[in-house]
Amino acid sequence: MGVVAALLLSACAGVVTRPDPEADLDTRAVMLLDHGRHSSLVLTRADQSMVRYLYGDWRWYAERDTGFLRAFPTLFAPTRSALGRRQLAAPATEASLRRQIPVYIQAVHGFAVASERIDRLDRRLDEHFADHIEKSLFNDYYDLEFVPGPRPYTLFDNSNHVVADWLEELGVDVRGSPIFGHWRVENDSR
Repeated sequence: MGVVAALLLSACAGVVTRPDPEADLDTRAVMLLDHGRHSSLVLTRADQSMVRYLYGDWRWYAERDTGFLRAFPTLFAPTRSALGRRQLAAPATEASLRRQIPVYIQAVHGFAVASERIDRLDRRLDEHFADHIEKSLFNDYYDLEFVPGPRPYTLFDNSNHVVADWLEELGVDVRGSPIFGHWRVENDSR
């Protein structure tokens, strides 16, 4: 029964529909980074610099406690979460991201999103960082600075769910369950 459930869950996918670029003339790039079973999001700021945000288990990402036995608590019980951030240099292209991000990227999906929505999300996440900066931890493996996240990390509220929430906050339609990543993007443009 457990194997069947795992197979069904692994088939779950988050289906993302890229917003119509004509809907708002003042847009900037947003990049959904698919790292396999994990996701992160890159926002383009008004000055054309970029910022990458990542959400995950504190011990796994911030402390890099990634041993085999560490995976079980992150899958089956709520754990302390981490919000990661890093400034990136322009341009907002796949090649630029791959050069600057040291971890595996399976796919990069680009979207044009209303600038005001990007600024609002970036400001909210930046404020969370500022409120928790005294508890920050830099992890050079991921090349990210981490602060405690806003809610517990669980299998059913993991990086993919949080990235889906961020995409919806940006006005991007997300359907299905991105529990294990497997992003499918309609009208994808890079």
